Amino acid sequence: MTDQSNRPDTRNDLRLADRIRDALSGLRYGSVEIVVHDGRIVQIERRERVRFERTESNPGASQ
Repeated sequence: MTDQSNRPDTRNDLRLADRIRDALSGLRYGSVEIVVHDGRIVQIERRERVRFERTESNPGASQ
C-alpha cells in the first residue's frame, strides 16, 4: 500500500490553475489575489478596474 498523503492532487492543481487562468482572462486593468491558508489556496479574488475616457462633449462633467 502506498502513502498518498504527501502526493500532490494533480487534478485539484489543474482545476486551480484553470480558475486562476479564468480570473486573468480578459483582465485589462486590475488585480488577481490568491489567498493561501496552511499552504493551500482557499480563495481567488479578481478586482477589475473600468476606465472611461473623459470627453469634451460632456458639458456637465466636473473638471
